[in-house]
Amino acid sequence: MQFVRESLHLALISATHTRFATALLALPALLALGQTSSQQPPPPPKAVHLGTAGAPPSSAPAQIKTPQASIGTPVRKADPLTQNPQGQHILTQSFPVASKPPATKPATVSPAPNSTTAATPKPLSIKPAASAAHAASKLPETASTLPGTVNRNVIVLDPAHGGVDSGSRIGDSILEKDVTLALAFKLRSLLTARGFNVIMTRDADAPASDATPGNTAPPTLSLDGRAGIANHARASACLLLHATGSGTGVHLYSSELMPAVEEAEQLPWLTAQAAWVPQSEKLEKALATALTRARIPLVVSSASVRPVDSLTCAALVVELAPRTADSTTINDAGYQQHIAEAIATSLIFWQNQVQPPVRAVASTKAAQP
Repeated sequence: MQFVRESLHLALISATHTRFATALLALPALLALGQTSSQQPPPPPKAVHLGTAGAPPSSAPAQIKTPQASIGTPVRKADPLTQNPQGQHILTQSFPVASKPPATKPATVSPAPNSTTAATPKPLSIKPAASAAHAASKLPETASTLPGTVNRNVIVLDPAHGGVDSGSRIGDSILEKDVTLALAFKLRSLLTARGFNVIMTRDADAPASDATPGNTAPPTLSLDGRAGIANHARASACLLLHATGSGTGVHLYSSELMPAVEEAEQLPWLTAQAAWVPQSEKLEKALATALTRARIPLVVSSASVRPVDSLTCAALVVELAPRTADSTTINDAGYQQHIAEAIATSLIFWQNQVQPPVRAVASTKAAQP
């Protein structure tokens, strides 16, 4: 029995020595095989086809070019012993890039053939209306309002009468047409010096007969003609200058028309002042304040003296009366200058206070296409 045990022990030791020797003999071959495998480059990863949406991938695989490594840029290596189930090598370690990567252009996206893309909006272009009729056809059917216009630095002076129309007779030898023209000249001089543009309906006296041979003076304007000049100017104030032998000082008159809410596009000639009555009354108060401060006797009232009712501006009748009971004092140059200075001073402030009435625009039906 003891012999059998010793025999088995010896046999086991002999087999172990034999396996170890065999393993030592095969070791060089295994090392050589490992070096050969490490020198072979890993197989490239399978190309991935990047197709557009809606288009089937092509049969030929897309070629992906690997950029060459620049100096100072470590190369990423794949471990040949680490593979995924498909046999592709897996990147197991990445190194930080030391050098600045090359600049790349922004990617351009091409739409798929069957996809819907939003069109780029074009800049808005505004073309003028083909004609005035076309522009009028775009107006709303309902009436609308627009602010009126006024030339704040324009003053219209209307020296009443002239020519064969001498006006009233003051005293024995004084004619109204001469007094009004003298006062207008003084006002024009003062207002022009203060920066106003003064428009006078007349600056001379026509002869007794406009048909006289050799007459070079302009014919005397009618009342409607004077109103037309004033309305065309759209002045901030229109002063109708008159003279009288009754009373003393200055008489101010505004229109007797009822005020209108807005200025119609088509104005009745005899009531065109209606929309301007509120502004005329404010102008009347402004002049009255200035004349009162100048200690000039004053009368403020309303009267429809032609052509005040046909004016489309802040309009007043300024009637000059003698300084005293003596009618000849109406021709006193100092007296007239004193009144003109008070009026001119008041108009300086008035030009920034006047507010034109709202102008109505007649409704226009839209044109049929």
